[in-house]
Amino acid sequence: MQESDLSMKEIDDLGYYDFMSQLGVPYFHVGGLTSTKRLAELCQVNKDSKVIVVGCGTGFSACFVAQSFGCSVVGVDIAEVSIRKAKERAKAADLMDKVEFRIGDAYDLPFEPDTFDVVITEFVSQFLDTNRAFREFVRVLKPGGMVGINEMYRDANIPPAAEEEIMEAERIFGEITQLPFSLPSPENWEQWLQKAGLSDIHVYKNKVSVSEKDLKLMSRSMGGFGKFARLFMSLMIGMTRYTLSSKKIRSRFRQLSKGKRILIRNRSTSKYVGYVLGVGRKV
Repeated sequence: MQESDLSMKEIDDLGYYDFMSQLGVPYFHVGGLTSTKRLAELCQVNKDSKVIVVGCGTGFSACFVAQSFGCSVVGVDIAEVSIRKAKERAKAADLMDKVEFRIGDAYDLPFEPDTFDVVITEFVSQFLDTNRAFREFVRVLKPGGMVGINEMYRDANIPPAAEEEIMEAERIFGEITQLPFSLPSPENWEQWLQKAGLSDIHVYKNKVSVSEKDLKLMSRSMGGFGKFARLFMSLMIGMTRYTLSSKKIRSRFRQLSKGKRILIRNRSTSKYVGYVLGVGRKV
């Protein structure tokens, strides 16, 4: 079903991530493609690697990794709308021989043990029961394979006033997504990777920023500035259209803006928040 086939009521009834996928948002993680590229490098991805991206969304990162490293990539997501959009993206980028997308559950991946060289998640694991999910990631990894996570964090020790605001942002995002949303500390992420039985674990803290390098990476991965500009305009037009047409969507965007302001823009709170790139190796 194409966007034009959906009624306003059907658009209203979509969950947050289905709605954003329908709108055409390419990815959700805060580190941009610069962080995706760095995570793939930390996981030692090369042209011979078989990679799975769990919670692939509309497939932007999966296609980017395949293009950048020449490897084969499988993207899995529980949302049907996202997988449909991801398949359209791969076809448009002429990557059907390198990238495959299918519906799947992070807790029960539809693959045999020891299938992949690398498992990657971006802005996904923080919504999951990490004990269950990481065990499943390790199951489908070959011995010596790597798990790589690109997820948000907040520092363990935060002044009470800032912590209260950050907790409010967590509440907002939980309400919008209808998913558990609580930012772990970098130490939490390291402990969970260890608990999954991984070795050679490294967790790197990063602050959220938009760089010229990331914009160039995104533009290049989309086939040039023209396509990048068209995507941006399409997103702006879609957001304006739906905001004007739906009270529910207007409220959602207002809340989203408030949550992002606390976590990313306000100096008093954003200095305690960022994203981690974490990796570990299957023994």
